[in-house]
Amino acid sequence: MSDSEDESRKWYSVERADFALRCRRPKDVCSQQPRIPSWFYALYRFALAVYFFACLITFAVQGADMLGAKFLIYLTDWTYIVATCYTCFAFFNIVVDFLKSRESAAIEDTLRYQIQWCLFNITATPSLIVTVVYWLALYPFMDEKLPVFLDVSFHLLPAIVCIVEVFVTLIEVRFVHVVYPLSYLLIYLIFAVIYWAAGGTDPLGNPFIYPIIDFGNYPGIAAVTSVGVCLATLLAQASLKGLYALRVRCIDRRRTEAVPCTPHVEVSAVELETQTAA
Repeated sequence: MSDSEDESRKWYSVERADFALRCRRPKDVCSQQPRIPSWFYALYRFALAVYFFACLITFAVQGADMLGAKFLIYLTDWTYIVATCYTCFAFFNIVVDFLKSRESAAIEDTLRYQIQWCLFNITATPSLIVTVVYWLALYPFMDEKLPVFLDVSFHLLPAIVCIVEVFVTLIEVRFVHVVYPLSYLLIYLIFAVIYWAAGGTDPLGNPFIYPIIDFGNYPGIAAVTSVGVCLATLLAQASLKGLYALRVRCIDRRRTEAVPCTPHVEVSAVELETQTAA
């Protein structure tokens, strides 16, 4: 696909190649908006990586007595681990890019950018779902609540960060990339079924991970929940796509229109061709 064809496409258009983690400018995945200073963006990446990693270690240590290995049975914890991987890998990418730029080396490691893009897709949509479900459906009915610091860090911050990422970076959001969070959630659902079938319990001894996916006592509710999560994934991805479209319209397009045109260059080129022909 040529650059002109790519620029002429509508933001909502879909092609088979869109399902892949490839784009015309791979480095956009980890690049900031032009108005954001490089030093500030690097500090932002470093702070996110350190904060997410520190919170993950803190919660794992503090919850070891009560949860133990069952820390790993919850979708919230899976998603936070993925979010931590995303923030750390994003910081790793800008460090590598900086070092390569100092060495005057070409930055063509598209695999690094594809991994970051995939981690973003797996993090963003599930984080939105976890935030909405937790604060609306679970938190009001919990007898024992986490400390506010960890509660906000695990059940709210990842969603906020992913929304901010859409606007402060040049990352592209494609609705068809919903296949990645759907695959991730399907893997978790398969794990939950296997865990239940093997006799696994939650930390309180209940034969389920979440009451809304109690496959043994309430298979109907579990089935409805599974379908509902799939529909919520589509809705969350559509919301992210809408935010991306807003960014394209209000930030990217205005930035492109603000670039001054240089018609004299074209005239000079024509004149050069004429002189050469003569």
